[in-house]
Amino acid sequence: MSAATDTSTQDEDAQAQQEKNTTCEGILVRRGQIWEDLDTRQSKRRVVIESVANGEAQVRDHYGTKHSTLSISRMHRHSMGFRLVEPGELKYGVPTVSSDETAQP
Repeated sequence: MSAATDTSTQDEDAQAQQEKNTTCEGILVRRGQIWEDLDTRQSKRRVVIESVANGEAQVRDHYGTKHSTLSISRMHRHSMGFRLVEPGELKYGVPTVSSDETAQP
């Protein structure tokens, strides 16, 4: 097997992994993202992506006490699905500037 064949096989494997780890809405699921459970019985539970491989995400709840596995196919806007939380929605972990301070560029 030549080096060019090895590289093209690796590229195909990486592309296949990326496709498995992309939601039906086209969002690539990555480590560190925060997703909200849309199931009303879960009272707006949020999870943090720990790792992603083969179409499955290892997640932990926001408090870090419970770990579980989610299928990427469940991660879409549906009553039993999940949605990606935008950074502006987070109420903590985001630097804020008080009204007396000015933001430095």
